[in-house]
Amino acid sequence: MTHKLPANLSPGDEIDFAGYTSYKTQPVYLNELSNVRVSPNSVVYKNGILVDETVTNKELRVYFQIRHLVKKYLQGKTVKLDDKKKYLLITDMESSGHFHWFCEVLPKLIELKKFSKDFVLLLPDTNYIRKIGYDSLLKMEIEFADIVFMQPQNFYKIKNLYYKPSVSKGGLNDELLQAVHQQLIAGRENGEKKIFISRQKAAFRKIVNEEELIPLLQQYGFEILYGEDYSFAEQLDIFSSCNVLLGIHGAGLTNCFFMKKGSKVIELRKKENGTTNVGYWHLAGSLGHTYYYYNGVPDSDLPLVGRGCNLTIPLADFEQKILRPLEVSVK
Repeated sequence: MTHKLPANLSPGDEIDFAGYTSYKTQPVYLNELSNVRVSPNSVVYKNGILVDETVTNKELRVYFQIRHLVKKYLQGKTVKLDDKKKYLLITDMESSGHFHWFCEVLPKLIELKKFSKDFVLLLPDTNYIRKIGYDSLLKMEIEFADIVFMQPQNFYKIKNLYYKPSVSKGGLNDELLQAVHQQLIAGRENGEKKIFISRQKAAFRKIVNEEELIPLLQQYGFEILYGEDYSFAEQLDIFSSCNVLLGIHGAGLTNCFFMKKGSKVIELRKKENGTTNVGYWHLAGSLGHTYYYYNGVPDSDLPLVGRGCNLTIPLADFEQKILRPLEVSVK
């Protein structure tokens, strides 16, 4: 896969995107395991040994091999599932996040769609998957023999397990993302809305001076939205009528999935280079959108991703570099 550099790449920022313009993706294939136990966070054990590939955060391997396993055996309730059925595990530890669900889970499922009715799908029982994930499966018309929502207190004993915990190791899969995108927005008209997706209700990674930024954005016709306020159907309706999406690095930018090809995605980010800071650049490119960025001022040396730093957006500079040129380009 190859991605274009940002449309507004500034001199001196090339290093922030260096090394990530091209990459190889993995094919979707299924591994088969017999007589395993599955934790509700999609971690698999065979004969008491951790199936290493099912732990996406490699720093947590020791925890899951020892403490988590002991906790499940001593405190969890073992639930034996039907030996005559085939169970499909597509999720991992991060699948209850908006970006990971749409960029990893749905692409895997659409590739396996023609076989889906042969399996019982295993899903973590989380608020996100109940509210957004399940409805997206209905929209994609992906059907299963049944669905088991794995309860947090249980440990599932399964005779026939098929799993593929990662499809995007090394980068996003353009072909699969586009297939998901096209099915989600089929039959919808182009929109003209400009939307700023706020993280002010989130616990971390915020815009420090958002109260000052919002009036400026409203002057340029932006609507201010909070992604967590809406169901899947509402998000689909709202963002399919949007052609400019602006937000700080975070799940809200994943809603570019619902925008028509050729829309604009503007990411507020920290000046830094790293695999965790290129996801929305790659996603925008994979879906055929034009990607822009603006480097805010961080409030610490921590990375922007995770529970790292927050950003201040210098208003005059942001207006000059982003808002005014944008106003001209969308007319």
